[in-house]
Amino acid sequence: MPVFTRLRDGVLVLTVDGDFTANEVRRVTSGAFENAGTPALVPVLLDMSGAAGVSAKSSEEMQATGAIFGAYRDRIQGLAVVAASDVHHFFTGEGDFAREAGTAVYPCHSHADARTWLGGGGA
Repeated sequence: MPVFTRLRDGVLVLTVDGDFTANEVRRVTSGAFENAGTPALVPVLLDMSGAAGVSAKSSEEMQATGAIFGAYRDRIQGLAVVAASDVHHFFTGEGDFAREAGTAVYPCHSHADARTWLGGGGA
């Protein structure tokens, strides 16, 4: 399974590794937010650094993936996305993913950068 989650130090970490579909991300993300152990309001770190083919995804695919997080926007206290520089445009405020997510999204290069931003409340 190329998509998995864990709650680490109060941050919900979703990792995408290899090829993925929006449906896989939706299933795993929904499960994480429905888990009784997930706080009502939680910072989210989406690790796309190992995801294959992100740059080849269509606008529609990235919108569908962003919409998954949009469904939980009232529970997300900032969404940091670790990804390669060449795909950061998807995750900026005007990017396909970020528009659909409807919450503060921060594209970054490392888990350390993501955690620093999320530690500040995701703002």
